[in-house]
Amino acid sequence: MMIPLITPRWTRRELLSRLMYGIAFSTLTGSLMMVTGCQQEPAVSTESPDSPAPGASVETVNASPLSARAFPPKPEGVFKIGLITPGSTQSDTAWSKQAYDGVQKVVAETGATMTPPIESPAAAEVEGALRNLAQDGNQLIFLHGSEYDAAAAAVAPSFPNTTFVVTGGRTEAPNLTPIRFEAGGATFLAGMVAGTMTKTGKIACVGASEIPIVKTSFENFTAGAKAVSPKVEVRVVFTGDEKDIAKAKQQTEALLADGVDVVQHNANDAGRGVAQAIEGKPKTYFMGANADQSDLATGQNLGSFILDVPNAFLAVGKRVAAGEGDGKSVSAGLAERAVYFQFNPRFAGVVPKFLKDKLVAAERDIIAGKVPLKK
Repeated sequence: MMIPLITPRWTRRELLSRLMYGIAFSTLTGSLMMVTGCQQEPAVSTESPDSPAPGASVETVNASPLSARAFPPKPEGVFKIGLITPGSTQSDTAWSKQAYDGVQKVVAETGATMTPPIESPAAAEVEGALRNLAQDGNQLIFLHGSEYDAAAAAVAPSFPNTTFVVTGGRTEAPNLTPIRFEAGGATFLAGMVAGTMTKTGKIACVGASEIPIVKTSFENFTAGAKAVSPKVEVRVVFTGDEKDIAKAKQQTEALLADGVDVVQHNANDAGRGVAQAIEGKPKTYFMGANADQSDLATGQNLGSFILDVPNAFLAVGKRVAAGEGDGKSVSAGLAERAVYFQFNPRFAGVVPKFLKDKLVAAERDIIAGKVPLKK
């Protein structure tokens, strides 16, 4: 919108007087500038007070407190959130998308802004990515995977005003918070389902990377299966790459050819390959991981063990945004309904009632600490 120009109503004499005064003032100030311009100005240092002395190492500078470092000031009132995931936040519905959805929940409830997520960084790039996010003013950074714990622990001390949250992490610090999903209870229940539903006595687990959190989930799955069927055979294979859908499909087809009839995956996006291998094959069952995956292999999908990542992120995000972050770990398990097993609604009539009753009783015992689980 144009703002109208308002011109003062002066008489001709007033206008002439003001014009003459302006010329005289301009001449006087110009003369003064010429005189002072001939004088030598004092040297102005271009170095900040915090600049290192000659010979000082970069490591020494980087190790200084954030308050003493010359980062651009953060915009007042803006709370920025960063996210690093091992897979695509759109196609990897079993894992990475849950983290994205969690940050979106924090944004919706706190008014924060989300920096575009960093997806699938190489291991050697994670520390650098973290430093860039922190220097860019992200006050909260979620790292969705236990494989990022070491990088977060290395970077966090340099940025005390940034809170780092690691899913499945182990390290605690004033600004480093691990979220520990006690998924063992849910995977134990999933194993009970597989051990009951198998007709061949052979079931399997397909993972991606052989990281501790995945291996532990398979151990608890195996324990659950053997709790209901002591002689059941449990095969475990890994693709080595959570994006290798083709390899997961190939491995699953080999398992089916060997008599396996129930397959639980924990391979993130590669889990789609497991579903593809099973879909359309009679008397075989697929089981999803981490999220409700009832949309995969729908004709043979028994259900999924679920981690409620979005609500866990929301709880931590709200606390940090309110200035109440303390670096203490957040544990979430069956008792908090943060993890659970969910049957595929389409299979409601296939799963026998006695199995459902067993799961209810087992869940009660797990919460009471009566069932030993791997952690």
